[in-house]
Amino acid sequence: MSEKAIEQALRQAIQADGGICWKLVSPGVDGVPDRLCLKAGRAVFVEVKAPGKRPRPLQQRRMRQLREQGFTCLVIDSMSQIEEVRRALSAS
Repeated sequence: MSEKAIEQALRQAIQADGGICWKLVSPGVDGVPDRLCLKAGRAVFVEVKAPGKRPRPLQQRRMRQLREQGFTCLVIDSMSQIEEVRRALSAS
């Protein structure tokens, strides 16, 4: 299973739920998570990895910065973890 396939499945799942799943490109700021998922006033940043891969130190730092600002940041490396993102977007 490739990172690209997981990322595509994430986008499709969030859109099927009525949400938005944008690819993030942040010129001048490296290490920003791959995706911003939005639904019903909630925002979840998602770093997508190939199975078994971990975020690089800079990516970990960026996610820590986002969490310190109160945002939810998740790392997924399998199709089954897409459900975790869906739950985070549905949490009240």
